[in-house]
Amino acid sequence: MSTNLIHLIEIPVGGRGGQVWNRLHSEREDICEVLNKEQFHPDSVTQPGALEISNEAAMDDANWHRELLQGRLRKVDDALDRLMTGSYGNCSKCGKWIEDTKLDFDPAVEFCLGCWPREQRGYISDGSIRRTSANQTQISQQAEGLNNLSEIAIDSLAPFDTIWVQTHNSNYRIFLLDPRRGRALVEGGLYFVEPVEAMVSGSTSRSNADKSGVLGIGLRVEMWVNGKLVSTSPVQSIRIEHNKSGEPDGTVNPHLEM
Repeated sequence: MSTNLIHLIEIPVGGRGGQVWNRLHSEREDICEVLNKEQFHPDSVTQPGALEISNEAAMDDANWHRELLQGRLRKVDDALDRLMTGSYGNCSKCGKWIEDTKLDFDPAVEFCLGCWPREQRGYISDGSIRRTSANQTQISQQAEGLNNLSEIAIDSLAPFDTIWVQTHNSNYRIFLLDPRRGRALVEGGLYFVEPVEAMVSGSTSRSNADKSGVLGIGLRVEMWVNGKLVSTSPVQSIRIEHNKSGEPDGTVNPHLEM
């Protein structure tokens, strides 16, 4: 007579491990909900006799949005696996402990500050400048048609909203993961050829006081990337694209009423 052994895995429910578990699971549920709504959104289903979508920029943006969500979901699942196996907090490359401040900022981070630059894609390489030029045009085209704002508080937006920023020199799109913390994926400019993890802290200018958590025309966007402060050229336009599956049809974000 054979005996089937069942190995029980203890799920952390208290202390720091429980807080991390809850944060990751909460984000995972939000991502899955958005992906599920996008999959079955009426606009994504071709009705009999309906015209096919011809706006290539809109399709590219939808694919970009979906790919970011799917990529983030993989990172969250990997972090949950590390939490279950007891390797959470150790760099996946060198095995050293990841800084607490970096883990507090993003519980799904898997590399220490020493290994992160080598693992993070999107830095200057052969052909990157030409590719960036194409990205700048694409980002600018995809932002067309959205209402232009003079100023926006980051924490007034919702997770998975996108901020489209045109500066004096470049175009950026900021995909929000946690608006309250300013945690986002940023793409654009010369160095961010592909989305990179960043904390958008707010704006600054030479003549005005810093505006923490606020983006405004005429100000420079400040963000922390890989432990370094990055400042853009002055902002010329700001546009917001809401996560369509995050709000019921017909609702308006009161912070964005013009």
